[in-house]
Amino acid sequence: MIKNNIPEEQQITLSEFNEFMFSAIVPIKDIKDHKGEPISVLLPYWRRNKLLPFFQKGKWGIEICFAQFMWLRVLDTLREFGVSIKPMVQICEYFFQDAYDNELPKKNILDLKKTLEIKISNAIPTEDEALLLAEYDRMLSDELLLYGLKFYINYFTNLITDCIKKEEDAGFIAFSNGEVVEYLGEKYFSHRTKDFDLTKPHIRLSIKFFLNEFIQSDELQKIFVPTILNANEKDVLKALRKKNTSITIKKREGEIVRIVSTDEGTISDERAKEIRKILGLRNYEEITFSTRDDKTLTFTKTQKK
Repeated sequence: MIKNNIPEEQQITLSEFNEFMFSAIVPIKDIKDHKGEPISVLLPYWRRNKLLPFFQKGKWGIEICFAQFMWLRVLDTLREFGVSIKPMVQICEYFFQDAYDNELPKKNILDLKKTLEIKISNAIPTEDEALLLAEYDRMLSDELLLYGLKFYINYFTNLITDCIKKEEDAGFIAFSNGEVVEYLGEKYFSHRTKDFDLTKPHIRLSIKFFLNEFIQSDELQKIFVPTILNANEKDVLKALRKKNTSITIKKREGEIVRIVSTDEGTISDERAKEIRKILGLRNYEEITFSTRDDKTLTFTKTQKK
C-alpha cells in the first residue's frame, strides 16, 4: 500500500495542483516507497533501465514536480505488484518516447487551436479569444519552445490533465506484455492501436487514486462522480456540480423517465447586441430554441407587453 508523503493539512486544491503541476517543488529525499523506505535508492536502477526519461543524464534534481512524483508512484505500484522491468520499460515508452516521437505538445496545441476555431467560426471572436488564437499561432511557430515542451508534455501528463479538466477518473490498464490501454471515464483508447482486448488479465491504475495524495479529499469527492452510480445518478450529480443550474426529474411508477437540467447565464455588452441583431430580438421579447437531432431546430418567440 502506498504511503502518503503529504500530511492532510498540507494537501492542496485542484487549482493549486494545476498551477504547480510542472514546478519542481517536491523534495526527492522526502518521498517514500510502498514499504515506507526512501524511494531515492531506487532511482539509479530505474534510470539505468530507462524508466525516468525526465531526469537528465548525469544530473540528479533535488526536487521534482507533481507530475514526475505521480510517475514515481506508478513505477512503485508496478513494482509492488511484481511487474518485471521489461514490461515496465514498454509502458514507459508508450507514455514518454511515443509522445516525443509523435510531437505531442505540437499536436495538443493544434487540437486546442482547432477547437477554438470551431467555436468562433460562426461568430465574431472576443478579444480574449483573438489573443488566445494569436498565442497558439506564436507557440506553433516557435520551434525551440515546441522542442522544450517535449520534455514536459507526454501521454501521462495528458491523462492527468484530462482527469482534472473532464472531472472524470482517468488512468490506464497494463497487460503482462507491456501493452497499454488508457481510459477516461468509460472510454478506452490507445494511440498505438484500436484493436485491444479488455478481457485479458491486466493491472488497472487510476489517476484519481494517485491524486488522493495531493488533493484535499472533500474536493475530489465533489467533482468526481463515483463509478458505481447508474447513468441517471451520474447525470444528476454532474448537473449539481454546475453553477446556476436547475434540475427537473420526472418519475413514472417509481422509475425515472426523464432528467432535465437547465443552465442559466447572462450575455452582455457587444456580444449581446450582436446576438440580438442576428435574431431580430427587441426589448421584452424572448426566443427559446430546442433540438432533438442534428437536422432540425425549433424555436418559440414570445412577445411581452
